[in-house]
Amino acid sequence: MRRILPALIALTLSSAVANTTWHTITQEKTGKSLSVKLVKLAEGKVTFESQNGRSYTLPVDTLTTESRATIDTWWKERAAGAQKITDSINEAIGHTFISDGNAIWNDPAEDVARRLRWPRESKTDDSSSFRAYPRADYRFLGARPYSATLYGNEKGNTDLISIVFANKGDFGSTVGRGEDHFNNTGGEKPAGSLEEAMERDANRITSALTKLFGEPARQRFGEKSDRRYVDRWDWNGMAFLLSVADDEYCSLLITRTEIADAEGKTDFVKDSDLRAMLAENVKREDNGDVLITNIPMVDQGPKGYCAPATFERAMRYMHVPADMYLLATVATSPNGGTNTMLLADEAERIIRSKARSLKIVKGFDQKFKIRDIQKYIDKGVPVMWMMRSLDPYNKIANSRTPKREKVTDFTAWATEIANEAEQVAPSLMNVQDNHHICLIIGYNEKTNEVAVSDSWGPRYELRWVHLDLARAVTSHQIGAYVISY
Repeated sequence: MRRILPALIALTLSSAVANTTWHTITQEKTGKSLSVKLVKLAEGKVTFESQNGRSYTLPVDTLTTESRATIDTWWKERAAGAQKITDSINEAIGHTFISDGNAIWNDPAEDVARRLRWPRESKTDDSSSFRAYPRADYRFLGARPYSATLYGNEKGNTDLISIVFANKGDFGSTVGRGEDHFNNTGGEKPAGSLEEAMERDANRITSALTKLFGEPARQRFGEKSDRRYVDRWDWNGMAFLLSVADDEYCSLLITRTEIADAEGKTDFVKDSDLRAMLAENVKREDNGDVLITNIPMVDQGPKGYCAPATFERAMRYMHVPADMYLLATVATSPNGGTNTMLLADEAERIIRSKARSLKIVKGFDQKFKIRDIQKYIDKGVPVMWMMRSLDPYNKIANSRTPKREKVTDFTAWATEIANEAEQVAPSLMNVQDNHHICLIIGYNEKTNEVAVSDSWGPRYELRWVHLDLARAVTSHQIGAYVISY
């Protein structure tokens, strides 16, 4: 009986959406009757499918009284069924996830994120994201998510949901967020092991989805090193994909069924098209600022994932699919440190599959010049900068950036920040702490400044620092990477 019950529930849910009943409707004027499957009723018009498989739409008032009554009864029953589906799914998930008995793909991303209580992370001209690092008592399908992200498309609608449950980066992490991720906050570690937590989460998610939709299918999903086996449940154009990577993570991807059918494979953008898109992202201001816009933000959260998060930002900006958690599996220790060389090797395989290349910027060291980044920024290509995020550097970047917004005399400003950098930079040259990677997204030749963007959320999306200060904290080994076309 236990095995039969989930199947019965799944059958009830699917049949409430799938319309398999034939109805007879008759036109008032001609008296012609048709056997049809009713599909939609909106704005006084009914859409139906005939026995030949074609769809038609007619004004309801062109039909007989009996036909209108049939349609009215069908619509009320359908609405009741849709509400039953909505209630069942939302109860299992623990939040108002579905609003009207339909898939979320036509819902504005902002609306779905609001229902789930996930704050906005990023917004560009063609995408958006909402990311939460929920409290310990937050649940989704009965399990605790450590990171939950919703992606919106160019129309503003929901496009993809990625939820990471127990994983080696977040589980037991006691570091802070943003600049504080270099420091141990002394937080309490959870009981048990990562393996036990992953197994517990996977079992709870599997149980909840199976009760809703029946037994899962098993398939492969993803590209290159991201390719893995997943358990798949489908409902009404939505595919729920559960993935468990030993000693790494337990995650749930909610995507369109057609993407799941294609196993997550995507086409690459042609060089000529990409070149044009990137050029449009370069903005020039009268004061000499040159900035790349429309780079998605990725907030790495309370763990040492600056390298995976920064690579994800650069890759997604260059139209290469990426996820920091998947990138981190090959190059990040349980304590959060990342081997950037290993990460770069792994990312390069993915980048090459989309007809791009990952390059080390030669000669990018503590003597780099504006022209060394200018040739990339002017094309709309951000520079992944290897550096040391030291406290004096962050203090200056945090205080100077808001002041800069009010500057009217940039000649005086250039002198002021140059004097400050001259005093501070020498003391930072050889301090080997707080190793970090972020993006250089702009420059100003007149003031000798570079624009920097860190993977710490919207507050750190843009900060300006003097070139001498940036030089002082540049890595002594590899200084920078770029993704080229």
